[in-house]
Amino acid sequence: MKSNPLVTIYIPCRNYGRFLRQSVESVYQQLYTNWELVIVDEGSDDDSVELAEELCRHFPAKTKLLQNKKPTGLQRLANMVLALANGKYMVRLDADDWFDENALLVMVAKLESSPDIGLVYGNYFYTDPNGNVLGVERRYKLGIEDNVGQLPPHGACTMFRTRSLKAVGGYSEDINAQDGWELWYKLYDRIGAASIDVPTFYYRQHGDSLSRDSNRLLQARSRIFERLSQSLNGDYGLKNVAVIPVKESYPGFEGVPFRDFGGCSLLERAINSAARSSKVSSVVVSSSSQRVLDYSEELERSGSVPPHLRVLRNEELGGRNIPIRELMIHAGEHFFSVEGEYPDAIAFLSLHAVYRQTSHIDKAFNVLRITESDTVTSVQEEREPMFSYGGDGLDLLNPGRFQDLIYDRERLYRFNGSIIASWWDVLQEHHLFGEKIAFIEMSAEDSIQIKHPSMLNLAAYGSGNSKE
Repeated sequence: MKSNPLVTIYIPCRNYGRFLRQSVESVYQQLYTNWELVIVDEGSDDDSVELAEELCRHFPAKTKLLQNKKPTGLQRLANMVLALANGKYMVRLDADDWFDENALLVMVAKLESSPDIGLVYGNYFYTDPNGNVLGVERRYKLGIEDNVGQLPPHGACTMFRTRSLKAVGGYSEDINAQDGWELWYKLYDRIGAASIDVPTFYYRQHGDSLSRDSNRLLQARSRIFERLSQSLNGDYGLKNVAVIPVKESYPGFEGVPFRDFGGCSLLERAINSAARSSKVSSVVVSSSSQRVLDYSEELERSGSVPPHLRVLRNEELGGRNIPIRELMIHAGEHFFSVEGEYPDAIAFLSLHAVYRQTSHIDKAFNVLRITESDTVTSVQEEREPMFSYGGDGLDLLNPGRFQDLIYDRERLYRFNGSIIASWWDVLQEHHLFGEKIAFIEMSAEDSIQIKHPSMLNLAAYGSGNSKE
């Protein structure tokens, strides 16, 4: 390499003294040696501070310890280091993980040899709490294997150009997780990204890992997509329609939309959650039952729900298995007959998805816009081992599950029946999903659908969103 840039590495630590030595020493053992290291203790009450002070004495000119009396949060901590960083490049190493000895060498070499690239990341080893290797994660190559960008680089052990981080204002401090997602979407249209097809670090799996807190991660992603949507230059009056198909009764489940759940009827609940979305221009209740539409009108007259559109479906669209694409087009045509213009995008919302929140609807429209996909669908990640039938019997699709590992290339998702959002022109020209499908992930609880009277008592044990 013609130049020899400095790299700023920072290691956040809160009560990870049992792992800290291996993490710090992996920096000291790097084949690339022009680095500075900042260890930041986040109010630890174990031996982390004493251990960090001891480790700093090994390379006192290149290592410093910062102490926060109380945890500040990962994003605020990162901004604090960013303000102090001397490095041309910057990378985070978590205190419970550690670098391969080649990590800095290969990442710096890639960035220095590719002036159009401002972000680089590698693969990694999964290990158990004791550091024994369990497997290797081969990350998707952004722009090559992942054109939608819904599996962006991990926040840790991804190297950025420091000036690029500063140019976008650093990290958003009100988002308390998913810093890799946030930075990627801030930077993806400003700098190029590259992957290195070798493992660069060891990712320890243990009970305290943040990555296991799925609800917190999903909430953080929603805030990220909302901020990204707001940062786009206007929405040019996008007209987004939400259609709620309503069938009055099913065998063994009569009067479905009128049933009470958490203090309001299923239909009232569905209309309000859609109407509260700032992304939704109009809500359409679609049913082949006039009684349902009369009830919908009664809810509006009483002020229980805001004004919305109603459309009576013909018998062809009133069967047990409703063709979703045709139903969405039918609602869009009704919107045109009332408003004199077609919607830009339209979302199918299941009446039965009682824990679907307004934030999920917002996120679906945000993802549709940001990823420039044809369709966005709500999914639940399949956490159990899954099989397909092959010539020799069953083929295991996600063997990592038997090691309690979630490999990106083994992730399986199933439609949870809650939301499908599509551009109007895609519905007109293609099948339901089009060619480029993005997704929003919902938790198992938020994915619950009420399909039987016995499930109505779930309201007493739900997620606390009875009115949402």
